[in-house]
Amino acid sequence: MERKQKMCIEFENDILSNNEPKNVEELKDFDGITDSDRDFLRYFQQSRFDSVLNSEVSRKVLSVNTNNRERIDLLLQDNIPQFIENGDRILRELELLGIAVSCLQTFVQNNWLGPINTTDTYEWLSSNIKEKRKDHTFRTSIETDLYVDGEEIYSRCIGIEYLYIARIILLEHRECIKSLQTWSWWLMRCLAIHQYILDDKSPSIKETCQQLMDDLSKREPLLTDDSNRDLIIQFNLEAGYLCHTFYEYKRAKEHFKTAIKVAGLTLELTGLMGKRTRFQQDSKSQLVLRVIRETDVINDTEDPSSLPKILPLDDETVMDAISFDEGDISYVKLSPVEQSLIIGMMQDHRRSQAHMEQITEEEVMAYINYVLSQVKCWSVCISALYRRCLLQRGRRRTVERSMMQLEELVNQTKKQDPPAGERLQLFYSAGIPPVWIVQKHLADLLLDLGATGASLDLFERLELWEDAIKCYQRLGKMEKAETVIREQLQIKETPNMWCFLGDVTRDKSFYEKAWEMSKHHNARSQRCLGYIYFAEENFQKALDCFEKSLKVNSLQTPVWFTYGCCATASQDNKLAAKAFKRCVMIDTDNYEAWNNLASAYIKLKEKSKACAALKESLKCNYEDWRIWENYLLVCTDCGEFGEAIHSYHRLMDIKDKWSDPEVLGVLVRVVVEDIPDCNGKPGTSFKQKLQELFGRITSKVTNNSKIWKHYGQLTNHETDNSPETQQKVLQYLQKSHRCVVQDVNWQVDLDRCKEVATQSTELAEMYSKCSEKASTSMQGVQMLSSAKLMLKGVVTKIKQQHTDPMTEELKPEVKDVCDSLDQTLTEIIDKITLLKGS
Repeated sequence: MERKQKMCIEFENDILSNNEPKNVEELKDFDGITDSDRDFLRYFQQSRFDSVLNSEVSRKVLSVNTNNRERIDLLLQDNIPQFIENGDRILRELELLGIAVSCLQTFVQNNWLGPINTTDTYEWLSSNIKEKRKDHTFRTSIETDLYVDGEEIYSRCIGIEYLYIARIILLEHRECIKSLQTWSWWLMRCLAIHQYILDDKSPSIKETCQQLMDDLSKREPLLTDDSNRDLIIQFNLEAGYLCHTFYEYKRAKEHFKTAIKVAGLTLELTGLMGKRTRFQQDSKSQLVLRVIRETDVINDTEDPSSLPKILPLDDETVMDAISFDEGDISYVKLSPVEQSLIIGMMQDHRRSQAHMEQITEEEVMAYINYVLSQVKCWSVCISALYRRCLLQRGRRRTVERSMMQLEELVNQTKKQDPPAGERLQLFYSAGIPPVWIVQKHLADLLLDLGATGASLDLFERLELWEDAIKCYQRLGKMEKAETVIREQLQIKETPNMWCFLGDVTRDKSFYEKAWEMSKHHNARSQRCLGYIYFAEENFQKALDCFEKSLKVNSLQTPVWFTYGCCATASQDNKLAAKAFKRCVMIDTDNYEAWNNLASAYIKLKEKSKACAALKESLKCNYEDWRIWENYLLVCTDCGEFGEAIHSYHRLMDIKDKWSDPEVLGVLVRVVVEDIPDCNGKPGTSFKQKLQELFGRITSKVTNNSKIWKHYGQLTNHETDNSPETQQKVLQYLQKSHRCVVQDVNWQVDLDRCKEVATQSTELAEMYSKCSEKASTSMQGVQMLSSAKLMLKGVVTKIKQQHTDPMTEELKPEVKDVCDSLDQTLTEIIDKITLLKGS
């Protein structure tokens, strides 16, 4: 028994890693193994999936129909238990896994990689089902069974029955093959493929995949034995991509880190001198990826029979590759699985640096160039080229190459060479999209280039009606869009098609029809209806629609976000906080949702939670000054004074002359009055940092009266009160006063008059203090004389502006102001007289 299990494990591992298959004769220890069993396993090893599904073994599961079943799921429900019990259990489980995997790989071949399998999908099914499939509702029933959480599948999937059978065997009959160590890995792959063809993310699939990933990561010896190095890397890459799909970016990073650690590689971006353009005279530092290997061991692999064509950049200015001063770079040679790891690390790096678009693009190209310089695997090559196209399609000099390369990638699926087995190698580790997504990007590129008609033709051919509607909208032919959608409804009615008709006509009844048709299971219909009510500012109805949609599919991040905005607009801050909190739980990198969550908490008077939310928002977008401004205000309000000072510095990093005098006033009061922060730290402990901040601010912002005044207040809080310190305070108040009176018409406005009067009185008092500590009486007289001239000038301007020319009396509004200034002026004159007399 032990030997059989060991051989089974080796066989499964070979299938997973695409290794050279073991001799099937070595499986002779299985009880009752027949020639048909050996043929089956040999076909399976050689990726001859047609032969697997047409074999005598597969017929026992897919063709025998003793109860005349007309549904595939019921047929399998009858046959699988009987198949497992009839023969060596381990062998039967392995064969059942082989049938499921062959179906899954055939589906992937048809919709991702090519060449398309032209064999009749139903050739290997029972006669009852072959007859039943003539009814057009048969495929519809399969598609409906594959709808998950209210999300429909892509309508033009080829051979959807393959995925259906694979899913039934791997998921619904997993107890029959659970003793195999790789069943959960293949189920995870099956669910990942299923997710790809759904309209939106599925919470159910996410939950199951997370359970499978947790189970697999502990699976012995599959992912714990060092001899399975490549398998461990592949698993962590696949898990990382899946986590990205479901917004689990932290978990994804952990998987990618594990993969790179197991590979024994270190990646770092560095610069080398070189030229990028043909006419460049001086070399500039060019970004390149450097890979360091901890060991010298590498798996030698044969060159593939055929790789996708890597199109050169045919531009008269920019060179196809950077010309380095050191000549050709010596890259560390990587195995295919290591090359796929480079792409995975690139995706994770790009995701974590998404807020720095321009820099990140250069960094990503360094990863891609490294892989393309030595690529040997068909899937890895496709993945690298696809990502290069997406990266460069927005650049004028590379857009043409991007378009041609996308066309080449699409054409690859129509070629017969290389065979499917070679194409499937590392497919799940390379993160390749389905072919219709590549075609969609091609159509998007055509649309960006202004070829709206060509883009529309492609969207219609792909039956991507949402994108087609945008094209019609751009062409000003919404009537034509309605006609096309109605024609499709006559061919086949689906909830989504009724939603598309609603998108075109803005008629709410079509969304309601879609909702009823789906028996209240179509999330899109209520989502779209909610958006319409939201645009009409009918917030209560919008909230009701969003709630229904989210009840069907709780993983709709944009809907949670809009739900929160709708709750905010309707003044329901508690519901808004709940919605935005759920939004960031799903997508932790959504900085706008974090920011809005903070706003909701502020309105709920939960300022500490608001501060924590803004911290998370800044992790996602460190360069947005508006988030930093909100963070500054909340920190100041919450008593996080150290963070407030740090935030102010950061705002000046982003916006050179940014200022907020009110916040500075609060911080100065904290120091002057020794107000403790939220952790009990005394306010005076922030004085040194605040002085450094004021020094930086006043070197940039020199014309703000309040800032100079606050700086003077802070400096005046010195314990020594030395003449030098008092002199600094005087200088700051002089600059503050100068900023106030620099407006030639300040005396016209009564509020400005009172402000200038207050400033003038404070400055005069400071002149008086400094005169008392002057080294000579002459210096003291000079200071007081300056105060006297300043006060006279202010009083004169106010009186000239606000004296009635007929009665020669001051207006009552400024009489007290002028009396106060006159009194201060008299005191200053008396002091001058006293000093001169001494």
